[in-house]
Amino acid sequence: MMKLVLWAVLVFLIVMFSAGAFFFRFAITRNGAPLPGKKSPSSVDLRPWEKYRTMHSKQYDWLKSQPKKLLSISSKDGLKLSARYFECESPERVLICVHGYRGQPEHDFAAVSGWLHDHHCNLLLIDQRASGRSEGKYVTFGAKEKNDICAWSEYLDSIHSGVLPIYLYGISMGASTVLMAADQKLPASVKGMIADCGFTSIGDIFEVRVKESFHLPPYPLMYFMRFFCFLIAGFRFRDADARSALAKASVPVLFLHGLEDHFVPPENSVRNYQACRSEKKIVLIPGAVHASSSSENPELYQNSLAEFFSFHEEGRNQ
Repeated sequence: MMKLVLWAVLVFLIVMFSAGAFFFRFAITRNGAPLPGKKSPSSVDLRPWEKYRTMHSKQYDWLKSQPKKLLSISSKDGLKLSARYFECESPERVLICVHGYRGQPEHDFAAVSGWLHDHHCNLLLIDQRASGRSEGKYVTFGAKEKNDICAWSEYLDSIHSGVLPIYLYGISMGASTVLMAADQKLPASVKGMIADCGFTSIGDIFEVRVKESFHLPPYPLMYFMRFFCFLIAGFRFRDADARSALAKASVPVLFLHGLEDHFVPPENSVRNYQACRSEKKIVLIPGAVHASSSSENPELYQNSLAEFFSFHEEGRNQ
């Protein structure tokens, strides 16, 4: 009987370690582990975005055609991080635009880039570590990326001599990354954070996606995921928690989220909003699916941004 129990425990551990290793490769490594029958681990159902396709394509083409500077810095742990800097005439502020999971910044911010350009915003579109032109083997869901955001903030602060207000603006995982930097030491020129459809923590979003996308119970698999993330990628789940950072926030935050977002449910932004200690506002967009709020209701989205900028820049030039 004892041998049978030991064999059962051994088989269980082998299965769990194998599953944990697969999901680590799938979610954390740069290129991921493809699912059977799919080309990439980021393959998702794009049908909810179909109605925005034509307009978004035009906006994307416009942004790609704009003049830009190629910039790079070194991360705290020695990676080369890359970005494109789009400058406008008579800039009044600069936005560090942080893309989502395995995303491309020109794609993620296309819908709002023209409006931002017309409203005197310089845009720094960064490639997060392990994405695009930036170096890195592992996506850490904000645990290490938050330090990269601080480094980009310091870089922009230095090249503009602290004159231009800086805003940290993220979408999806980029939003969570920005929020996780809320308890970090940021330059005084950082005047606000904009978080569009961010999740609360790596643990919370993994639990949701394991249940929704793979129809598996999240535990005990999550324990093995934590083990591989710490052992191989060098980060802990507690390092990627927006709520704990927001509890120490001093920078104003604008939260935006689509009410029809089933990928990162809007309750994530509500919980982040509730945890935030600094000045804050939340805008929930009816009808918007994940990362589509700026396309679903441009007027509400743009007005929310304009009011946020205006309120936190009053008296800057006085």
